[in-house]
Amino acid sequence: MNKTKGEIMNNFKKIGLTALAGSLAAVSANAVELSVSGETTVSYISNTAEKVNTVGGSSIGTSTGITFSGSGELENGWTVSSSNILNDGDANALSSSQLNLTMGSMGTVTFAKAAGTNVNAIDDVTPKVAEEAWDGASGSVLQGIGSSTNSGAVAYKSPSFDLMGVSASFGVDYDPAAGVAGNDHDAVATKTATQGSGHGFTVKLSHDSGLTIGAGQENISSNSGNDAEAENVTAYALYTMGPVSVGYQGYYLNKGSAPTAGDTSPGADYSGDAIGIAFNVNDNVSIGYQKVSETQEANAAGATSVLASDRDIKSLSAAYSSGGMTVSIQQTDTDNYTFAAAGSELDTETVQVTLSFAF
Repeated sequence: MNKTKGEIMNNFKKIGLTALAGSLAAVSANAVELSVSGETTVSYISNTAEKVNTVGGSSIGTSTGITFSGSGELENGWTVSSSNILNDGDANALSSSQLNLTMGSMGTVTFAKAAGTNVNAIDDVTPKVAEEAWDGASGSVLQGIGSSTNSGAVAYKSPSFDLMGVSASFGVDYDPAAGVAGNDHDAVATKTATQGSGHGFTVKLSHDSGLTIGAGQENISSNSGNDAEAENVTAYALYTMGPVSVGYQGYYLNKGSAPTAGDTSPGADYSGDAIGIAFNVNDNVSIGYQKVSETQEANAAGATSVLASDRDIKSLSAAYSSGGMTVSIQQTDTDNYTFAAAGSELDTETVQVTLSFAF
């Protein structure tokens, strides 16, 4: 029986709707896996200072970090994952937040609202058992590696590939507004008065012998026209043999800004190195040692000049772990706590006992 023109058109519409429904189903993601984990930590900290009692004292503190993670696989085999870490011990509460698009053999693209970039991930890679050595010294300029380009940034991480018998990988970072916290998806960031955009690059080489070497560089352009471009570089070597891990890291930070009145470190550049060793006595007990040596470079600029000075941070730690519980003790000695000029140095000693539970 012959079909009318209207019946033929209706059949075409049905075919079109069926094809559209099929195409929508084809691009939808599979079931998303969600997970929540966390850690609660309580610490007793005692700090004493020689000469003047400006940073001395003791306290008990607690903090809780909760990690929310979700991931799903697309029909093309790519994986989309999101991770957010909330920490009540962090000044900004959100200590880490990023979206990762893993493209199989083509690598991973990370959109970092807070942390997650390549250069920032190697701001301190020397082996440790408890906290970083500089944690007991209220920080280190080593933390400045990658810190300006780790929020509101995009990063590419290559997969590992063979390079003449060595496993190699690299990463690239870009932050259009360096030094600014990551914004909401529909907000425009306001750049700082001195910093423009920033980018970074990392490379990593690993060998089956247990040796790993790597390097990273971060460059930040000027936004004011008066400040020089900042440049931070670091390189490291790590070696693991059985229960022992050792590492060395060197770094140089070119602040890139001109001296201004009231600036605590006007135009100062910094150089330094860190060493670390960790030994797993058995499955439960570990001991470690870290030392960070830093130099604040001289910058003669009239009334706001900076004199060269050195700071040494030495830390000895031990930890016992059983299941999800860890008990650690760490002693940190800091020579010239504030990078003071000769004759005004402040030396400190910090002891921290920590109990943490993972859940």
